[in-house]
Amino acid sequence: MTDVEQFRSVYETGGVYDRCLLPHYYDGREDLDLVRELVTAHHGEPAGNLTVVEFGCGTGRVTARLAPYARHLILADYSTTMIDTVRVQYPLARTIRADTRDAVAQLLGEGRAGSFDLVGAFWSLSYPLGEFFETMTADGIQPVSDVAAARRQAIAFVRDITRLLAPGGHLLALFFDSDTPEQRLVTRLWERIAPFPEEGRSYTRNLLLTALRQLEDSGHGALTHTRRSGTAWAPNAEAAIAWFNVVHLKSFPALVNDAGVQHEIRDFIDHYEQPSGEVTLPSGVHVADFHAIPHPSHHLPR
Repeated sequence: MTDVEQFRSVYETGGVYDRCLLPHYYDGREDLDLVRELVTAHHGEPAGNLTVVEFGCGTGRVTARLAPYARHLILADYSTTMIDTVRVQYPLARTIRADTRDAVAQLLGEGRAGSFDLVGAFWSLSYPLGEFFETMTADGIQPVSDVAAARRQAIAFVRDITRLLAPGGHLLALFFDSDTPEQRLVTRLWERIAPFPEEGRSYTRNLLLTALRQLEDSGHGALTHTRRSGTAWAPNAEAAIAWFNVVHLKSFPALVNDAGVQHEIRDFIDHYEQPSGEVTLPSGVHVADFHAIPHPSHHLPR
């Protein structure tokens, strides 16, 4: 198994990701219902008349909230296991087995710019943005030498995503809040391997927002950015530990086999364990909603 395959094994082994994923609730609603709320706010009740693409679709958890809106549905993920799963669930959808960066480039190369009413990336944009700044090697995570160039490339990639939007279309993206206690712990643990670039683990979210604000400033759309607090729920401490080791730490041997790391995780979970044995971890979600506005010249009299 290569280093990258090891890092991605949680997504490539059937059933592991869904089994270890904890439900997250924001304002009393699960993340899936938050997505449905956002889509409904823009498009009303499902009418099956939209052209939709979801990047990093995984096993189709969020897709279930998007599919009723779609006349044409495209689902993209780099994991063969994930794509095989969603093909069964959504046989009429087109699937693309590719990283988000490659999937975006493929769609633009097919002439699909300006054709999507909804572009979704739920919990999945940190990886393609982060890969501009670091690579996985036999020695661990290696930062790139030219951070400024990586930043320019990442911003260009975000602009390419928005090029897919039809006039009036929306890009919706969800990011975990990197400033919650849980995410700060994950950051500290990963920084045993390598530091995160720029301002820390929030850099991918901030890059996305920076690029979208630049597009807003140039008149290409309108950005709405909100944060909601919430809770990740685990039925017991063992499930919470698996959430950290398998999903957060990607079963990376240097971390999951480190007794100090495991002690720190267990102490953290103990702090949030309830008398019932359930574990409730404070969580937060950042919602980026970019609305592609037609250029004013489109409305001028001819």
